[in-house]
Amino acid sequence: MTILRLVNRYEEIAHGEIQASADRWGMSVYPKVRVADVISLDDVGAVGELKRFGLQGHFDFVVCKDTWRPIYAVEFDGDFHSTQVQAARDAKKDELCKRAEFPILRINSRYLTNEFGKMSLLAWIMDVHEMQEEFHRIQAYGGIAADEPFDPFWLMSTAPGEDRFPYMLAGAARESIRSMNAEGRIIDPCSSGFIGYDADEVVRGMHYIRVSATEGVFVKSAMRPQFFPILFSDLLDEILSFQLEAEVRRWLAGEVPSTPLADIHAEFHRLSESLKLGQSHSYGHG
Repeated sequence: MTILRLVNRYEEIAHGEIQASADRWGMSVYPKVRVADVISLDDVGAVGELKRFGLQGHFDFVVCKDTWRPIYAVEFDGDFHSTQVQAARDAKKDELCKRAEFPILRINSRYLTNEFGKMSLLAWIMDVHEMQEEFHRIQAYGGIAADEPFDPFWLMSTAPGEDRFPYMLAGAARESIRSMNAEGRIIDPCSSGFIGYDADEVVRGMHYIRVSATEGVFVKSAMRPQFFPILFSDLLDEILSFQLEAEVRRWLAGEVPSTPLADIHAEFHRLSESLKLGQSHSYGHG
């Protein structure tokens, strides 16, 4: 008789990363939890195929507070999630979560690496979610002004040796760009860019920087929409800053060409005009 594993290799890596972040906040993580054990199918009006899926389907991971109270699910979407059959299952799961107002975070292998800095994207998301929840809890009791917005980049820690604060994945990358400018290797000390949302609520953005009076370097990226209560535009902005610094380094090494500023500006305006603007920043060079 063959005994099967509860999770595959990538799910095992994801579980380790989720568990490490959960431990920081005193939370617990459970794999392969049936959807119907988290969401009341009758309360959300699930019938027919949707109810059948809820009874048979499961979440990859459920994160709980107070040991047993579910607060959100994490789904690891591998390559097979692009198939039509799996996409239909994902849509049913998303629909049940939206009806129940139960957050669901969809990740892939990109979220599990430290390629973007001192922590993984998954760890950043989980930490920011918990800090945001605590911020709003204190705010509700009057400890923080009612009109004060939550911003993870404004928080600091007084704990010795805590290197996660401020929560800027690309902090070192921005410092690197400023150093390149101070050394006279590029003309601008910081980037210009924007983040916006397309008609499908995909978060898209572009960052660029002048490397000479007529040439520049740019990067573009996007993140899928998430039914999860943090600002993913903040995270994409960090990713773009990190990627831009890496692209400037490749340009300095002669590995990639620069682009005429006229072409960069044209692409910038083409893309930004097609999106609903979320945030933008600009270095004032006219």
